[in-house]
Amino acid sequence: MNNNRKLLYKIVQLVCVVILGIVLFNIFQLVEIIQGTGRVINYTGIIRGGTQRLVKLETNGIPKDDLMLYLDEILDELQTGQGQYDLDKLNDIPYLEKLSELNDYWDALQAEILIYRGDPGNQGKVIQMSENYFNMANDVVGTAEFYLEQKTKILTTLELVMVILLGLLIVISLQQAITEIQLLRKNKELATAAYYDKPTGLPGRLSCEEKIWTPMDRKEGPFGMVMFDLNNLKCINDSYGHSAGDVLIKAFADILNHLTNENVFVGRYGGDEFIMIVKNHREEQIEQLLTEIELATIRYNQKSDQLKIQYAVGYEYGGDSLPQMLEKADEKMYANKTAIKADTNEF
Repeated sequence: MNNNRKLLYKIVQLVCVVILGIVLFNIFQLVEIIQGTGRVINYTGIIRGGTQRLVKLETNGIPKDDLMLYLDEILDELQTGQGQYDLDKLNDIPYLEKLSELNDYWDALQAEILIYRGDPGNQGKVIQMSENYFNMANDVVGTAEFYLEQKTKILTTLELVMVILLGLLIVISLQQAITEIQLLRKNKELATAAYYDKPTGLPGRLSCEEKIWTPMDRKEGPFGMVMFDLNNLKCINDSYGHSAGDVLIKAFADILNHLTNENVFVGRYGGDEFIMIVKNHREEQIEQLLTEIELATIRYNQKSDQLKIQYAVGYEYGGDSLPQMLEKADEKMYANKTAIKADTNEF
């Protein structure tokens, strides 16, 4: 992933998080409003039914000042949002207008009830006003329910937006996670390629460098450093192609690899160069290893019709440090290469 795409993902994530925060805030606000509106509808229903009960009792000669006061308190709190019943003042103009009309009519109804207490002759008017009040209260409830419905629709929309934003964030996060995993795999492959030589299966240049520059542990006995270099590889590549040269490199690597153990390290140091680091071996044991390599090479060459392994070798034993031993082994290897060239008059 390029840097521009990473930056774009970060910006999209940031925008999504900000919008999501705003959406969540509004959702919480709407939930509170919806809960408050439900309570308002419930108490509006109480004053509607309570007024009918009040008129019924009053017209039967049972004064109910406490009920009248209770209904009065509810109406007042519905308009102001302040009182003991924890009622909200709905921020809806049609509702507030109808509620104000209902309150005015309630004042008129109360006045008629008080008149009725002194003169029962207006009973019919009180009952008619009670019916009118009931219908007006129904209208107020309907307006509050419509307000609730609108808020619920907005809440549903915001919830959908929230789901979309969360989905987008999840997709982006998954994409980033997949990209990071791919990057880790690629880095691991690159690290592996740097430490191990894939064509030969031997440790690569970096592994060799690590071994060379790791201080020697004297408890592990004398160390030996061996340097190998394949001869005539350029001629073989020119004559038979690079694939033929690769075959020889792999064949020689296999010969060396068969000798590796906890005391013998073998690695590909360069294109046609190999090193062997030996510990806990006497010098004659190192020479025995070189003899085994020579015999294995002879056996390979006997089986091969055209491609023959030829190599130069030099080793240093019991030096003070591996880098120093490598330098001396390299010098001896080039001396051996020069001697081979002189004997065969070809390189």
